[in-house]
Amino acid sequence: MRFAGQAGTAIAITLLLSTALFPIYWMVITALRPKSVTMVWPPQLLPDLNSLSLSTITTLLQDGPILGWAWNSLLIALMTTVAVVFVSTLAGYALSRAQGGAARGLGTVILVAKMLPSTLLVVPLYVMFHGAGLLGGPFAVVLANLAFAAPFATWMMKGFFDSIPTMIEEAALLDGCGHLGALRRVALPLALPGIAAVALYAFILAWNDFLFARTFLPGGANTTLTVGATQFLSETEMEWNRVMAVALLATLPVGAIFLWLQKHFVGNLTRGHN
Repeated sequence: MRFAGQAGTAIAITLLLSTALFPIYWMVITALRPKSVTMVWPPQLLPDLNSLSLSTITTLLQDGPILGWAWNSLLIALMTTVAVVFVSTLAGYALSRAQGGAARGLGTVILVAKMLPSTLLVVPLYVMFHGAGLLGGPFAVVLANLAFAAPFATWMMKGFFDSIPTMIEEAALLDGCGHLGALRRVALPLALPGIAAVALYAFILAWNDFLFARTFLPGGANTTLTVGATQFLSETEMEWNRVMAVALLATLPVGAIFLWLQKHFVGNLTRGHN
């Protein structure tokens, strides 16, 4: 009976891992296959190793605008990360230390703002950015990502600051620190794991963004990796090997960052909501 239970657990874990890893496997082999093979139906689940090569990836790197797309994605992701960390840290600290019903009401409003889908924000943001002359530039995408990411990031940071005893800051205030000094010298160093989790969340969200970049950027060479990949899909031609090659290249930096900070991201994300 015990063996049957262990076997069932092993089978369930294998099925879950296969379901999670199959899209990554399919992305990799499609990126390494020639276009003629990717158009065959039904698709070949097991690749011919002799047909796999890096030619599609090297061609994109040498002749395509993929490096420009990558630079745009990186610029937008970094600016979004800095903005989200700055806003959410201050807002989360204020909500954590504020007293009274007004603070709780404001926190509820921020939480409700997170529940709004990104598609609902596109039209009002487009009108605002058009009036401000920001359309076509990276700042429009950064501000849109900030508006979408800041509510959740603020609640994450509030949870981290709630876990820091206020008596430590009160001791700093008695020693002559102001509120900003206590935040900078006491609270922020203790909240560094939470800041790392928020930074990773904001970077991944901005790096993977499609809707805002597709709406607020002009396209062509002046776009991001996620939007640029769709340029290889048309009504008459589907270059799936190039699409997957772009996706593979876009996945590598995020995967490396996530593996580096996964302990902070997973552990502190849970801690911030306790």
